[in-house]
Amino acid sequence: MTLRHTFDFGSDRSAIGSDLVRPEAWDAVRETSGPFGLPARRSDWERAAAQPEIVRRARDIVAVSASLSARSLCSHGAGTGALELNIHLAAPTLALMCTDYAPRTTERLRRLFPEATVITHDLRRDQPPQADLHLMHRIDTELDTSTWRRVYPRFTTPILVVPVLLLGLDRVVKELGLRVLRPSATRAGWVRTEDALRALWSDTHEDEAVRIGGQRSFVLRRRSA
Repeated sequence: MTLRHTFDFGSDRSAIGSDLVRPEAWDAVRETSGPFGLPARRSDWERAAAQPEIVRRARDIVAVSASLSARSLCSHGAGTGALELNIHLAAPTLALMCTDYAPRTTERLRRLFPEATVITHDLRRDQPPQADLHLMHRIDTELDTSTWRRVYPRFTTPILVVPVLLLGLDRVVKELGLRVLRPSATRAGWVRTEDALRALWSDTHEDEAVRIGGQRSFVLRRRSA
């Protein structure tokens, strides 16, 4: 099952708009003071990134990269870069690239995070940058099914997919309930059951389940020709 996802941004909705899955909407989100905002100062950014759950996820990702003998990692849709900062702190010798398709966000993150290579990149149309491991952390909601099925075949090196969530009955009820209770909530992409998520890459990749911060996640390896 795949469902439209919605999110209530409250008073910030006027700046973000009715549909989140646009570069200009994500730029607007990063300029808010809410949980998805990107601070302007390095000290504030580091403080926001020091959340225990983010630190834990970063360490788990570093462990996966080490198990694959990866010397470089490309994080797609890095956004605030909080996770990536913690990856760098846990593995400073790991060459780190951060991508995002929102141009103002990319420029702000580049100034904050000189330890990483930060580039503007759009998964929908651009070829993957070179890296031993590609991280897709909580960006599964961003693209519809047909687009993801065009994206995954472009990748030949391993991918680590950490989903936003995996739909179950309780989450389906919450998603449908939000549409009724908050009809002005912003459309925020798509959420899927595990079977629907894995079907996005099953034609070209095999997957292995791993835990990232307690979240069921997947290491993808390209199938042999």
